[in-house]
Amino acid sequence: MSSVRSMLARVARLEQARAAPRSPFEEAFGSVDAWAAEIEAGIAAGTYDAIDMPVVITCVRRWHAEGLWGGLRWVQVRDYRR
Repeated sequence: MSSVRSMLARVARLEQARAAPRSPFEEAFGSVDAWAAEIEAGIAAGTYDAIDMPVVITCVRRWHAEGLWGGLRWVQVRDYRR
């Protein structure tokens, strides 16, 4: 029975190591959408530039969707760990 428990513990550690890390935007704002909503409110209030910031929002959404934080794509990091 102890071998089954140790195997389950090992599988849990492996699954946790393989899980995608949270992006800095998820850490700071909860989600990219929450950040984008905050920025869009700032655009409407005149705090942020109405020409540049929509481009920044699009770039950050793409960066987040592709997992390009930390310098490497998450897929590359995950594949490297194997």
